[in-house]
Amino acid sequence: MRRVCLEVLGGIPVVGPLFHDYEAARRAALRWLVRLAQFSGGDGDAVQVGVERREDLYTLVIAVNGRILHRLEGLDEVLLWRLQREFRRRCVFVVTSFADGQKPRPLVWTEGLGLVIFQRPLARKFT
Repeated sequence: MRRVCLEVLGGIPVVGPLFHDYEAARRAALRWLVRLAQFSGGDGDAVQVGVERREDLYTLVIAVNGRILHRLEGLDEVLLWRLQREFRRRCVFVVTSFADGQKPRPLVWTEGLGLVIFQRPLARKFT
């Protein structure tokens, strides 16, 4: 099972698998973007994010128009809690690959490769 990283960049949570090889991380991120283009139906795409639990680890499941785009396995409870907390604050998070080095680098920062998932804030009715 691959390790999962979570970093907050500019107040936005960035999550994804950690690769030891920069090129492998880049290929994985590009694969997600190609699949997204295949699954996409236009501006009104329905994106669902779910969480599955197996034993003590969680899996983040991202589906587009009813088809699974990506399964990010290996999240522990603390990492999932931090991701949910940051997502509630900003209504956005990014899924990308991380390349290992002295400090794991998210490819959304170095290459601009990542899936941005956002939720529109609910409009409040003022009476």
